[in-house]
Amino acid sequence: MSKSIRQQPAPESLTVGAIREKIPAHYFKQNTLMSFGYLCRDFLQIAVTGAAMYHLVLPGLKALTESVSNELFTFVAYFLTWNLYWFVQGLNFTGVWVLAHECGHRAFSPYVWVNDAFGLVLHSALLVPYHSWRISHGNHHKHTNHLEADTVFIPTKLTSAQAAAREAFSESPLASVYGIIMMLTVGWPGYLLFNVTGQKYERRANHFEPHSPLFRVTERPDIVISDLFIAVALGAIVYASTVFGFMNVLFWYGVPYLWTNAWLVFITYLQHSDIRLPHYTPDHWNFVRGALSTVDRNFGAPLNWWLHHINDSHVVHHLFSTMPFYNAIEVTRKYIKPITGEHYLEDHRPLAVSLWESWRNCRYIVKSEGVAYFKK
Repeated sequence: MSKSIRQQPAPESLTVGAIREKIPAHYFKQNTLMSFGYLCRDFLQIAVTGAAMYHLVLPGLKALTESVSNELFTFVAYFLTWNLYWFVQGLNFTGVWVLAHECGHRAFSPYVWVNDAFGLVLHSALLVPYHSWRISHGNHHKHTNHLEADTVFIPTKLTSAQAAAREAFSESPLASVYGIIMMLTVGWPGYLLFNVTGQKYERRANHFEPHSPLFRVTERPDIVISDLFIAVALGAIVYASTVFGFMNVLFWYGVPYLWTNAWLVFITYLQHSDIRLPHYTPDHWNFVRGALSTVDRNFGAPLNWWLHHINDSHVVHHLFSTMPFYNAIEVTRKYIKPITGEHYLEDHRPLAVSLWESWRNCRYIVKSEGVAYFKK
């Protein structure tokens, strides 16, 4: 589908049940051992990357720079080497983040306690409050692109007159670059701590207070559990800093963690920000329309594999969030694309192009009757 064609609302006859009955039942079954196998793959990648850096790359680099004995060469060599490690380890951490996300959807295992046990440990290790985000993210899935009930990436709503005025003072390219950098660096903690890009509430909303409007009264004990696990994780980081030194913890864990935050914001932003996507008022929204108002982004074979296809099988994930991730891409190709037809959106453009155009074009929507689109 051309990137310039607006997605039209799916017909009401296209229901979840109608889609599901065309997909073989075995695709929906979770397999704990298979999921654990993928987790072991990610752990192995983390271990191999760290061990290779520590035992092979750094000693070899030290010998090389000492033989050359040039300060500029030494600086550039270490700068490039560490940045390569940070990039690769950040992708490895993101793979673990994806599996923790699967736990939150109860897609890692058919057993709730297994999902919660692994999810708490994995997400807390990456400083994500497991239950808190599981709950708010679940509400996002239940109300995707619902203008009043969705929980994240809420677009600014303007009238036509306001939109015209905004056009006269559009952002400069420099401002756009600054905005993208801020989104990729502080966007994730901003959302967790201050509900940035979320719905506006009459009182303070965040992912750490049990009394936050993001949660129901019955969910408050889970929020406390998440906070306790985050406190343990932070304590472990502080302890490691006292034993190994702050800079060592920053280089080996901290910067890859920041890369992970950038990747998850990058992935989710592009899945939900596209000039073609509609947003719906309560009278025109339904679950399938909301689920189809997302975009599958092809990052290329290495990244698709590395990220467990979270980026290019997102539409089916919104339709069936408990479907195991390892089945999602096959279901997308064999069933979802043919079943949903013109209502399925995907993008194969270079990542930088997609990010730039989404940031420039998806700043606000114009109010309309029932369905609102981003202003071009």
